[in-house]
Amino acid sequence: MFYRSPDLVVTSDHWMILRPAPVQYRLDFLEGVYVLQHPRTGRLRAAQEIRAQYGLHEVRLFHSTDRQTFGQVRRALIRALEWRARYASA
Repeated sequence: MFYRSPDLVVTSDHWMILRPAPVQYRLDFLEGVYVLQHPRTGRLRAAQEIRAQYGLHEVRLFHSTDRQTFGQVRRALIRALEWRARYASA
């Protein structure tokens, strides 16, 4: 397990969103993962999100205005994808 919170779990096989509505993505089906940054507007803090292509659909994997949490989730995804590239095909 690379990350766990009440909202999200990242393992070597899956990205599981627990709240607000449960959804699960297999990491080996994620393609073109990228970070989208939204600028600060007025009183709203800047937000960042992680997006990817999942089959025929573009999906938002994670969204946060908390820089520390976003960084932890982003690093968890990088570690999970690196682990898959190294060990899943062996």
